[in-house]
Amino acid sequence: MEHHPNATTVLVAEDDASIRAVLQATLRSAGYRVLTASNGVDALGIARAERPTLVISDVLMPEGDGRTLLAALRADPATADLPFVFLTGLDERESVRIGMDLGADDYLTKPFRPTELLSLVQAQLRRFARRDEQRRRLEAEARRLRQFDSVTGLPNRVYFLERVGEAAALGGAMAVASLALGFWPQIRQSLGQTLADEVLREAANRLLESVRARVGARAMLARSGEHRFTLALPMDGDMDHLDTLLRELLAPLSEPLDAGDRRLFFDASVGVALYPRDGHSIERLLDHAESAEPDSAPGGTLAFYSVENSAVRGRRVRLLQDLRQALERRELSLAYQPQLTLTDERPLGFEALLRWHHAEFGQVPPVEFIPLAEESGLILPIGSWVLREALAQLAAWHAEGFAPMRVAVNLSPRQFEDPGLVATVREALAGVALPPGSLELEITESTAMGDPERAIGLMAQLRALGVVLALDDFGTGYSNLSQLKRLPIDVLKIDQMFVRHIVADSGDAAIVRAVIALAHGFGLKVVAEGVESRAQVIKLAQLGCDMVQGYHYGAPMLAEGVPGWLQDHGLLGL
Repeated sequence: MEHHPNATTVLVAEDDASIRAVLQATLRSAGYRVLTASNGVDALGIARAERPTLVISDVLMPEGDGRTLLAALRADPATADLPFVFLTGLDERESVRIGMDLGADDYLTKPFRPTELLSLVQAQLRRFARRDEQRRRLEAEARRLRQFDSVTGLPNRVYFLERVGEAAALGGAMAVASLALGFWPQIRQSLGQTLADEVLREAANRLLESVRARVGARAMLARSGEHRFTLALPMDGDMDHLDTLLRELLAPLSEPLDAGDRRLFFDASVGVALYPRDGHSIERLLDHAESAEPDSAPGGTLAFYSVENSAVRGRRVRLLQDLRQALERRELSLAYQPQLTLTDERPLGFEALLRWHHAEFGQVPPVEFIPLAEESGLILPIGSWVLREALAQLAAWHAEGFAPMRVAVNLSPRQFEDPGLVATVREALAGVALPPGSLELEITESTAMGDPERAIGLMAQLRALGVVLALDDFGTGYSNLSQLKRLPIDVLKIDQMFVRHIVADSGDAAIVRAVIALAHGFGLKVVAEGVESRAQVIKLAQLGCDMVQGYHYGAPMLAEGVPGWLQDHGLLGL
């Protein structure tokens, strides 16, 4: 970038009046504006007041020499980047070396020819222009990184709040929608980070094209979280119109999306808050929109903020905070539901189920707190405690003289992703005097099938420890039977949704019969969950089921209730 001389000011600091005059005349003849000073102190004052483009200074001057002037300019952020050239005599080379070490850009030896002076000035100005352009580019890039998401290129949450806040200050009603992609942790885990980023980019592009086509520049789309997008748009009609418009805007996400050799279908939950009805702060409004997001459901869901939603969110936040301390407060416990053989109804063991008795809210349903533990990562320390506690309790029953039994513990998706899972299980087994086969680990079908190759390897490591592996909730997902055959499992658990109507519904009975035949063909035992009646027991026996579990035999019970139950079912302790 060539610098135009007429826009350039040069400050000359030189105590010799004749040399100062030559410098001034030469530079003015080339079209530069020239400011002069006879010492370093005056030159510093002029530089701070006038902000010249270039400084030319003698090395040795009274009342502040050139080195002192240079040091003062470099110490001031307003003048730190000014190009600085020393004028030096042949006998002042050491002073110049010191000055160059202090940050001078160049030097000119006296006496000099006018052409030398002008060539040096032009070179420094070109260099300064390039440096200034690079600085502006870096500042622009830093600003972009502060304001935009690096994966999707969309504005980030901070920039969204800033821009939408400015728009709100101008008046007018608007809607803020928060959209969360369903099951994103599982999708990211199965795809890997690179493919997951490509999926996010494609989702962002689809949304952006849809918004531009239907609303134009009056709307703003941003990425506000790992799997969350935020949209602000003007209110041009009533609530029904807004509901319809939002569903149209989000429709492109319902189309399948290819990721490598996989085809994905997204579920999305959308929460909406209105300005100014639901709040005057855009940050508060966005929080309200996020709190209004319903749980993901097939086909996606959309809900508007209400005070009731806010109360639910408040409880959720409180539970998450308290869950962090629930272990040390001894609020967590295990309940045990019996599992029996179907042929002779003999107790084989128990499934350990986590319970939380909150000091204020009382018994918190697992369906409410388990997702919180999963999302926050608290499931890892809690899950480790469950393993140790369940095995310790089983060892205590054995010590009381009861026959060897098995305890089943559920592994959550987050635990299954944990690189330290095998070590955690190994340590839990080492802490008790029980055979490894006393522990059964239950893994849901959807967790195992998210990344079959990884699941097969991990389950093989777990099985090598000697534990029993069960595939839980079978039939609720989309298993590839060839992959199922490769899973190193011992037990298949039929979900209660197929057991519930097995007596009256011939379709459910046919499904259960087929699953049992399939499992037996693979050499697996079958457990039916949710057995609640004698008629179901008889039907399952006719279909060849191996084991049963459900309220017909016993509800989940605290540890102190288990010995009595075992004695009632013919197992006697000491």
